[in-house]
Amino acid sequence: MALPYIDTPRTEVDGNATYLTNGFRSVGRHNISALSVENSFHTPSKDEDILKGIGEGRKRSSGAFKLSTPRAGSGPKSTKSALNNRQHLPTVAPTDGEFTPLMKSATRNNFLRNMSTTRGASAPKTPSYLRQSYRSSANTPGLPANEMTYIDEEDEMDDQPTPLPQVASSSAQSTPLPGLSKNGSGLLNDGQNMTLKEQEKIIDKLDKDNFGLKLKIHYLQEQIEKAGPGYNQAALKENTELKVAKLSMQRDIARYKKSLQQAERDVESYRAQFQELREQARRKQTDETVQRELDLMREEIESRDIQVKDLQEELREAKSRQSEETEKLRDDVEDLEAALRAKERAIEERDEEIEELKDREGKENDALNELESELQRAREQMEELQESLDQARTEAREVRNEASQAVRKKEDAEKALRELHEEMANKSFSTKGLARQLEEKSSKLEDELRELRREADALKEELEAKARSEARIQEQYQRAQQSMNDEDGRLREDASRARHERDIAQQEHDKLSGQLQEALDEVQRKVDEKELLQTRHNALTEESGGLQRELSRSQSKIRELQQAVDKGKSQALDDVDILRAQYREEIDRLQEEIESLHHEIEDKEGQFALEQDRWESTRRTLQLQKDRAEDQAAGFKRTIEKLEEVEHSLSGKETKLQEVIDSEKARHFNSEAVLSRQVKELNDEVTAKRQIIDEQRGELLSLKEELRLAGRQEVALKEKVQALEDEVVVLQSSLEEEQEYAKGRMQQGSSNQDSQLQKLLADKQKLRDQLANAHVELHDLRTSMAEMEAERDELQVQLDRAQNQAEGTTRFDREKIEHRKSTLRLESELRKMKEDRSSLIEAKEALEKQLEAEVERATLEENRLSSEIDQLQDKLHVASGGRDRELSLTKSRLQRFERRVTELEALLQQQPPADNEHSNATTDMSMLRHNLDEAHKREKTLLRREADQKSAVRSCKSRIAELERELHEGLMKKFETESPQPSPFDKVHEELRSLRKQLSEAHRALREVKIKNRELERAAMMREEDQRDLHELLKSSTLEAESLALKVSERDAQVNELKTQVRRIREERAFCVRKAERAMKDLGALEGRYKQAVETIGSKTETKSRHDKELLGLGKEITWLRARLKREEKFRRDLAWSKGLMELGERVRVACNAADLRMISEMGVKSRGRSMTRDPRQKLKTAISMVKAVVRMQRMSRDWKKTRKLGEGLKRAKGEVLKRRDGTSKASAK
Repeated sequence: MALPYIDTPRTEVDGNATYLTNGFRSVGRHNISALSVENSFHTPSKDEDILKGIGEGRKRSSGAFKLSTPRAGSGPKSTKSALNNRQHLPTVAPTDGEFTPLMKSATRNNFLRNMSTTRGASAPKTPSYLRQSYRSSANTPGLPANEMTYIDEEDEMDDQPTPLPQVASSSAQSTPLPGLSKNGSGLLNDGQNMTLKEQEKIIDKLDKDNFGLKLKIHYLQEQIEKAGPGYNQAALKENTELKVAKLSMQRDIARYKKSLQQAERDVESYRAQFQELREQARRKQTDETVQRELDLMREEIESRDIQVKDLQEELREAKSRQSEETEKLRDDVEDLEAALRAKERAIEERDEEIEELKDREGKENDALNELESELQRAREQMEELQESLDQARTEAREVRNEASQAVRKKEDAEKALRELHEEMANKSFSTKGLARQLEEKSSKLEDELRELRREADALKEELEAKARSEARIQEQYQRAQQSMNDEDGRLREDASRARHERDIAQQEHDKLSGQLQEALDEVQRKVDEKELLQTRHNALTEESGGLQRELSRSQSKIRELQQAVDKGKSQALDDVDILRAQYREEIDRLQEEIESLHHEIEDKEGQFALEQDRWESTRRTLQLQKDRAEDQAAGFKRTIEKLEEVEHSLSGKETKLQEVIDSEKARHFNSEAVLSRQVKELNDEVTAKRQIIDEQRGELLSLKEELRLAGRQEVALKEKVQALEDEVVVLQSSLEEEQEYAKGRMQQGSSNQDSQLQKLLADKQKLRDQLANAHVELHDLRTSMAEMEAERDELQVQLDRAQNQAEGTTRFDREKIEHRKSTLRLESELRKMKEDRSSLIEAKEALEKQLEAEVERATLEENRLSSEIDQLQDKLHVASGGRDRELSLTKSRLQRFERRVTELEALLQQQPPADNEHSNATTDMSMLRHNLDEAHKREKTLLRREADQKSAVRSCKSRIAELERELHEGLMKKFETESPQPSPFDKVHEELRSLRKQLSEAHRALREVKIKNRELERAAMMREEDQRDLHELLKSSTLEAESLALKVSERDAQVNELKTQVRRIREERAFCVRKAERAMKDLGALEGRYKQAVETIGSKTETKSRHDKELLGLGKEITWLRARLKREEKFRRDLAWSKGLMELGERVRVACNAADLRMISEMGVKSRGRSMTRDPRQKLKTAISMVKAVVRMQRMSRDWKKTRKLGEGLKRAKGEVLKRRDGTSKASAK
């Protein structure tokens, strides 16, 4: 059913969709149904037509259009672009009929949008439509999209009239009927309450719009027909470039906004700093002149504030007249306020710096005077310490000389002890396994003792190395302290530079006080100064950051050095703990070994007792065998007679020995007289006892060497005698074999050989006599060897008594005692005479040991004192106090040791046995020399007798060989002449053979008995020697064990003493280190204060020239920054101009109006004609403007080139300054 609505006149199909955004086509409703029901608006007023205003303004003046950068919220209202609102299209065409490709492209887009229904498009092709937010809002589209799809489609553009829709005359989908409001504005309430008059108005309006659209479409069709594809592409390219420029400008605007926000934050921070500095300056202002200047400045600031307030009031009044000028004035006022605040902050900061400089100058003058006095005192103290150091060095040198003498004496004693041990080893080469084991044990103990001494020396060296390393660490610490002082000096230089900059800032303050007298036209200069302050602030922050980094590096170096010192100390403590543990382990091990040696000695004593019992039993059995052999040999009278003759010869020798003993007694009495005289002489020569002891030690070494040579000669003689005995045995065996062979041959001989046999028997008897004589001589040699052994034993006993290594006498075999009665008597008498001497020798040795112990202790104390002196010498460079105490301690210690040495010398002088000891020692040495001379003489006689015996043996051998040859010849002759008849001498031969057999058996038995006797004697001698060696080894081992125990106890005492000394040294070292650190800190502070004062005094003279240079640099920097600012402003103006190009889009509508006018003229309405050609005047004007632009750009490029050179010079200067600063910082760091 038809509804009672008035139908709305129609345009082309969905023509209204070009400016109604939410019209969507429906399937059931074609054509008009594409329009959505929207709330109607009243007809917009013509008051705020921007394009109209622009056109009228262009008529009035060409400069009415503002090209400045738009500000956010600057206008009173946000005016929509004419491209985004169809209701605000311009109604008045511009005066000139200018038409650009941008206008054509906009016209074409409008036409395409109007023809979208015929192509099936359901949405507008605008850029804002492409956004996601557009489809959910009711905004109108902005600029047309950059569309090139239907440029060449000619079939869509025809000259047919616009078709009209065939719809009902009235429908609910036609124009709605809104109701008017009471006040005649705003939205209508509802479409059901519209009057007819209102509906007619709306219809008339729509008719007008439709007619205008038809004219536009006709014009656009014509323009599209005229425009080719190349022209369209150029227009599209221009649109693209404009869009790109727009995006770039948007990015620049965003960047500028960020920089502006950063500048605002900096301004706020500067404002806060300025407030703080102003508060501080208010508290510290004392100078009246500065106060007056500040009052004047504040009055000027207040006047400026009043002016600003007036300007603000004027701006408020002008805001109603013109929003753009108000916005500009507001910005200027804000800039002025910021500049004023900056100036106020700078003024207050300069005032505060002036006050600080004044206070600091007074303090620095006082500190300089104090530093000079303290430096004078420090110099005097250093001179005193140097004198005390020289005195300590001389005393240490004397102590070292005494210690070196003591060490040399100790080395001589050790050398003598080693030679004595070697002599004992050479003497006891024939001992058995037990003796060798004990010797090995003793040698092992000696080696361990030497190892312990080496370890002690190594520990001393390690302690010295630790002291040296500590000295090196101390030197490194001093170097680090020096580097810290250098860096402190550099920091002070930087501070002086900052003070210079402060002076420069003071001058800038004066300049700013002059600049405050200028008016508002100096805002640009204030902005320049603000940027200059910003750059200065950045430079200062960079310098402070560099100083902070240098300070952190120096602190890190100090921490590293402190860590190295702590590490060295901990390492030294760990090493000392390790050494203590090693000492304890070594002491425990030595104690265990000593206990094990004691157990072994007890076991060996038990074994020795068992071996002695076993030896006594074997000796008794051997004695029985000897008696049995002597009973068997009783029948051999010749041998017994020869032995009796030998005894007679021995009795003669005993008489000789008695004579020797008598001569020795006489000599002994003479020597006693000499000794009594020498005692008196030695009492007068006590002062020369050390030289005498050294000479005696040298003579003792020579005697030991001679005794060693005598022992070797004795061994050689023993070997020779053994060889002779072996030769005799061989000869006897060969003779017996020859006799047996001769007996066998003689049984077959003849009686013609009896005379020869008698001769042979006579010769044999002669040979036996010669052999007996050889035996007698051999026995004489043995006795002489026994005498030599006795003399050697006597000499050894005397040497052992001299060295306190053996006591008592040796026991000899009974047979040897019978042959050595005279020698034993002499030894007993000598022993009685030397009993007193042994006690004196023991006292002397005890004193020598005590003296050696004191010398060793003195050497240890000397080493410790030398190490302490070295440490004190190293610490004297860093410590400024406590040296008198340490020197007094060292002096007291040296005096104590000197008193100890003098007491020992007095003790040696006060003991009378010591004098007797020296006299006895000299007499003993003379006796030993005499005995050695006699031993050499006897040795020479023995060697001569041995040579004679060898010659006799050789003659006997040759005689035996001749006799054997003759016997062999005689037997051969006998065998040749032997007859077969029985000889009458067979019985005689048988008796002779039997006698010869008995004789040979007797000889064999006698030889066996002799061999056994000789073996028994050798075994007894070996037993006695073993027993004597065992006794000596037991004594030496007990003595060595006691000496080791004493040494261990002394070593424990030394270790404890060393521990206490090390602890005391550590405490003293720590105390000295602490004092040195405190002194270094005080000295560093004093030096720093002195340097700072000197630098401040010296910097005052250099301030003026440096200030002038800095002013020149600042002037150049200001000119550079001004040039940059002008260039930046020009760029911004160009940017604003380019932004103005975007406003050309608003003129598209003007072009559309021109097209409308042309279409009207074609329709019969004549308009004012336009000449498309340009006259020569316009061309000349264009050319002149081009030439002006070129000249202006060249001039600007030249000016910018000059300023750019200036800026490059400033950059180079700044780079050189930074490089110089980095170089100085690196050099100081190195």
